Amino acid sequence: MSTGLWVGAATTLIGAMLGGGISFLLGWQQAREARRQRQEDDVRVRRHRSADRRFEAYADFLTRTRSFRNAVESHYQPHGHQPSLEELDSLLQAANDASALVFLVVESEATYEGCRSVLRALGRARTLIHDRKSAPSGQTWAELNVLLGQAAREFQNSARTELEVSGPAAQWDDRATQVEA
Repeated sequence: MSTGLWVGAATTLIGAMLGGGISFLLGWQQAREARRQRQEDDVRVRRHRSADRRFEAYADFLTRTRSFRNAVESHYQPHGHQPSLEELDSLLQAANDASALVFLVVESEATYEGCRSVLRALGRARTLIHDRKSAPSGQTWAELNVLLGQAAREFQNSARTELEVSGPAAQWDDRATQVEA
């Protein structure tokens, strides 16, 4: 055999090995990139699910807290349907129960403290409502309105910040005793 034939065969073999090596490295790099992309997608999906769960828990807690507050307002109004103490206690318990999920999914200290503030306000409301020796009903409602309104707004604003929800984050306006936005 001639040396030219050996050189050609060796060159072909080296070219095939280089081509195979390059193909292997490119395939390995693509597989690694695909794995990294899947991991990023998984993290993104987990974050989205977490935000959805927190949003639902926070919304449920706020809804139940506001339902209690609205019933308390009706309780202290001289006209219209006045819910019984049992109905108020039931609504208060529902708000309290909803806080369990908040504490399970909360991710920020401010939202955690906001929820605790609402629970303290609910406890104070229960005490005032059941205290027959408390101030006249107009004064009691005014105190409860501010107490519950401020606590709910604090929680709402901290939850909005945690969930990165845009829009106004207004402070409680204690002059607006009839309607809380």
